[in-house]
Amino acid sequence: MRLYRTPAGLARGEGDELALLDLPHLDVADLLSDGIEQARSARVHSRIPFHGAVLLPPVEVPGTVVIAGANYRDHVAEAGMPTPTAPVFITVQGMSASGPYDPIWLPAEAPSQVDYEAELAVVISRPGRDIPVRRVWDHVAGLIAVNDVSARDVQLAAMTDGVVTDIDGVRRGKSFPHFKPMGPAVVTVDETGTDLDLAIRTYVNGEVRQDSRTSQMIFSVPEIISHVSATTPLLPGDVVLTGTPGGVALASGGYLRSGDVVTVEIEGLGRLHNPVRTAPTVHA
Repeated sequence: MRLYRTPAGLARGEGDELALLDLPHLDVADLLSDGIEQARSARVHSRIPFHGAVLLPPVEVPGTVVIAGANYRDHVAEAGMPTPTAPVFITVQGMSASGPYDPIWLPAEAPSQVDYEAELAVVISRPGRDIPVRRVWDHVAGLIAVNDVSARDVQLAAMTDGVVTDIDGVRRGKSFPHFKPMGPAVVTVDETGTDLDLAIRTYVNGEVRQDSRTSQMIFSVPEIISHVSATTPLLPGDVVLTGTPGGVALASGGYLRSGDVVTVEIEGLGRLHNPVRTAPTVHA
């Protein structure tokens, strides 16, 4: 099942159409309180063409966004970081997501080193603490594509030799407004399986920047979520990002500029297509 969020409510993807569901839930996180399976049998009150539909982030404000890093060997190498022996992550609370076609705004504070990061992410369906690896998929509502946009100058100022020395600085570099496009749908695992050998790519203005497969992750989705849950209780609607492959602008210097268009696509999950803009000036 592929669940979308539109201005008219939640919708199932059905071929070339979106089937708008007769459900009261505001987004997928809200639906999880009653169980995601309710969306499979919900009454369809109308249909709209998928092409041209306005799509919103399926989870508008995740309670917690978990951002795993250093999880592809080629990215670790290009960033000059040591290969981790356990999953590395930070958490950010109350960060609003952006939609799959919304602009990425270059923040006035740090506009010059804004980077793209294609990431497979997981939406949590059930509360969990100390989740065993073998039980992780029982806590997963579905998968989603995310662009973990980052202000590298802010992030790196909070690190020394690849080691975080100021966790709040790293969070700030990851959490400027409009830095987390996600979507276009939450895709349940029966659609993808759990082996997750999915192509993952980023294009900037049509040029391939990242090109890998999720099977190249150092730590698997179950390993990441199990490790995170040992110290961070996970709740329905939380979103767990699982790292990005090599090819980021941090290595090449090809940072995003106003007028660029960034496309992130993950096989079986869909595509994000976000124009880059300079953030509007706010006058007091």
